[in-house]
Amino acid sequence: MRLKSQMLQEQEEQHRLLHSDGRGLGYLASGRSSGLLATSSLDAAIRLSQQPALVYMYLKYKWAVGERRGAFQMIEMFASDYSSKVGFDLRNPEAFVDHIDAHTLESGHGNVDAADDARTIHLLSRFYFKRAEWLVSIQQTAKMAQEARAKASLGTGSESYSLRQGSRTSTGARRSRRGSVMVGSGIVSTSSSGLAGDAPSMSQKEQDAEYLYKLQGDRIEESILESYRAATVLDRKWYKAWHSLALRHYVETQKYDEEHSSVTVGIIQRHVVPAVHGFFRAIQLSKSDTTLQDTLRLLTAWFNYSQHESVAQAVSDGLNSVSIRTWLQVIPQILARIHIKSEATSRLIKQLLVEMGKFHPHAILFSLYVVARSDHLKRSQAAKNVLAKLHNLSPEVVEETEVVSRELIRITLLFPEMWQEALDYASKAYFGQNDPEEMMRILRPLHERVRNPVTLQEYYFVQMLGTELAVAEERMRHYFAGEPGPNTEVFIRQAWESYYMIFRRIQKLFPEPTSLALKDTAPMLLQCRDMHLAMPGTYDPDREIVCIGSFAPVVTVYASKQHPRKVKIIGSDGIEYTYLLKGHEDLRQDERVMQLFGLINSLLTRDAETARRSLAIERFPVIPLSSNSGLIGFYPNCETLHEIIRDYRETHNMYLNLEQRHALQFAPNWETLTVPQKVEAFEYALSNTPGNDLQRALWYKSPNAESWLERRTNYTRSLAVMSIAGYILGLGDRHPTNIMMHDRTGKVVHIDLGDCFELAAHRDKFPEKVPFRLTRMLIMPMEVSTIEGTFKFTANHTMRVLRANRDSLMAVLEAFVFDPLVSWSYIQESDNTDDTVAATNRRRPPANANANAHANANTNGGNNCINQEQLARWSAAGRASRAHYDAAGIPLGSRPDEPRGGFSHSPGYDGADDNGWQTGNPKARTIVKRIHDKLVGTDFDPNKQLDVAAQIDRLIQQATSSENLAGLFAGWVPLW
Repeated sequence: MRLKSQMLQEQEEQHRLLHSDGRGLGYLASGRSSGLLATSSLDAAIRLSQQPALVYMYLKYKWAVGERRGAFQMIEMFASDYSSKVGFDLRNPEAFVDHIDAHTLESGHGNVDAADDARTIHLLSRFYFKRAEWLVSIQQTAKMAQEARAKASLGTGSESYSLRQGSRTSTGARRSRRGSVMVGSGIVSTSSSGLAGDAPSMSQKEQDAEYLYKLQGDRIEESILESYRAATVLDRKWYKAWHSLALRHYVETQKYDEEHSSVTVGIIQRHVVPAVHGFFRAIQLSKSDTTLQDTLRLLTAWFNYSQHESVAQAVSDGLNSVSIRTWLQVIPQILARIHIKSEATSRLIKQLLVEMGKFHPHAILFSLYVVARSDHLKRSQAAKNVLAKLHNLSPEVVEETEVVSRELIRITLLFPEMWQEALDYASKAYFGQNDPEEMMRILRPLHERVRNPVTLQEYYFVQMLGTELAVAEERMRHYFAGEPGPNTEVFIRQAWESYYMIFRRIQKLFPEPTSLALKDTAPMLLQCRDMHLAMPGTYDPDREIVCIGSFAPVVTVYASKQHPRKVKIIGSDGIEYTYLLKGHEDLRQDERVMQLFGLINSLLTRDAETARRSLAIERFPVIPLSSNSGLIGFYPNCETLHEIIRDYRETHNMYLNLEQRHALQFAPNWETLTVPQKVEAFEYALSNTPGNDLQRALWYKSPNAESWLERRTNYTRSLAVMSIAGYILGLGDRHPTNIMMHDRTGKVVHIDLGDCFELAAHRDKFPEKVPFRLTRMLIMPMEVSTIEGTFKFTANHTMRVLRANRDSLMAVLEAFVFDPLVSWSYIQESDNTDDTVAATNRRRPPANANANAHANANTNGGNNCINQEQLARWSAAGRASRAHYDAAGIPLGSRPDEPRGGFSHSPGYDGADDNGWQTGNPKARTIVKRIHDKLVGTDFDPNKQLDVAAQIDRLIQQATSSENLAGLFAGWVPLW
């Protein structure tokens, strides 16, 4: 405490010196323009200073104002001088550990010299840490300058890149540039230090960087690591130093792996093992809201190089050094590798999962059952082994989790829905792809299910259709049992006649339900009362557990495309909790997105400017139940933008598709128009319609002016935060039914988060060229300031915080991209969006030779061609069952293809990849590079780094561009 008090007194004295008249840096700042004090004379005075803290602050100041060469040379000199003073050897830092302990002990007993040395040692760690940071900056700036010159020498300057990225600007975007000026093909804010104003300093910065880079030579990488290592030795309890050292080792490993496609034992010992040790130490020292980035990097290093014994041993040594709660936030990432090939790592993962389940069973059991239901035998068996051990520890909770998850899955898809969807996909596999083996892969599990009905609804289905299904299955059995040829084709034709009749009878006998009674569909849920199991998605180790009390007897079914269910559960606290039960979708990806949003919220909370404005992303719990179903916490008192606009227009007797009518009136042949013609029709429709529906609805729903003003502010801020977060993530599919607004607060809530990493922007048909949704309908509620006021201000602050914390975000996003369970769809080549079975086949192993023989001897005389007549017949029937348009005939969705999910995510299939593609897949690396570019400001031109204000201006320009909006699919509703 005495040492801390002395340091604080010294810092206060130095602060006074820095800001006193004529004696510090404050005077220098004004003296630079008035010539009262030359920099050279102050440099000379600083060199004679006996105050290391004052020296440190001055060097940071010199670096910040652009005097980088002098600042770096001086920090090298002072670091060397202070190291000699305290006896620290940069080449052998570990030898200094005992020396530090002795100094600390002596200073604690009142030794003045020892206390002075202790302060110097503490500051010396900051000198070396800053030296490492500056070396990294020098390296990056020098390389960027070299690449820019190389590109310019080839005649491929940034102008051509900007022309490719640039786009026609809409009226809204032109309004947004009142505070901006054009510089070349880019936009630079005049209200901040844009690129144009910074050109001379940037040139000097590049010159200094190249000079210092050449001065360091080939040792720059080693110098960076030496400096970070010195900082950790000189201050062993400094989180930032340990984090940076581990991260640097991690980056060096990734760089070597990318260049050589593998790593040597030497690299493992030199970088991977130190990275693992460093991350464990950083986790020990970090605060609760900073552990996620280090934990995810640690897992990545561990899993990617788990085959090396030294890495597994380093992890084993570190596991006991951190709290078990550390791992709760990365359960999805750990479970994704439960089937890893390395026996040592697999054993450690199982031990870790058992320990988590022992102390926090409610946090892990639902996720474990998802893995246990996997078709991947190794994954499934590993999870079952863990569950068996947990059953010995907490039998009641384990059994209750199994019952609840199984019965919820049962009501996700009833037999009629299951068979309709399966027959639809099977018909495409057979008539469209000539693949009977794929057809039976889809239908066989359903035939097995109908042989074992459980509920009254399932018994009724079997009673009505069981005979026909048995006949069809028998004919298919005869087909596969016989030799390929004309005689066996009779059986498959007869089977498909039976399947077609079954399909039509399902449509007649089982109309789409609006509600489900649990006594008929999942009676065991009605028996679940006063359970020990925590309410799904509510477990928090720091709060009292709320358990499941009972289930509401009736489940509501929505009439939307996927027919999600609304489930109500009464908690032990007497509160009714509402969930959306969804099938056809792999919610593990949404779970990872919520993980990212949680990190972003913690970053916004830690920043003074964003915390003062309560900036945050609205989140909700996501609980996967299987690979294609799960629960989503119901966000109360919300309506989609589509519902708000629909209700407003119905009240005012307006056409729901008013803008679309004007566009088609101007250009009836919309689909055949060129891009300029579409833009003209698009702007004609906007100019002839008010587009103020959302604005007026927000006003009418507010009880008074104060409430309206608060809701408008909340709306604008939440829209801006989510726009920037969605841009970094590459979130697409932002049509009006995927964006909600809270009735009371006005905050924007985004749902259906499956289109990530700019997947929508690279579709063959109707690619989304906008970074986020910022259409006229969303801009008008911002009122007089439009996007130039609160929206842009909030967007700038949000981007500033995200860019300042890019290491944390990259840790989460890299884990997301390289996750073998949720990212496998992103490494596929572009799919034909009209052919879902082709996409399915590309994701699965090829059929065996016997299946190919049957396919080659298919209908139409054995020719390997598509039966267009039968395919059209089934497609028409399938469209009739899946059609989802609103009352005005507007297709709801941003693309004309099949929904996310379906039988490409069939029951049990989880996309697990044993081959470890994530360590070297070029498309995955491209995604990571793209995210990194967004977080450093090189997303528009890799050779020109934009500041935050310029980057936001460019994004708004793209989002409001009439050319970009006019080319979107009608279901995205760009006219709104």
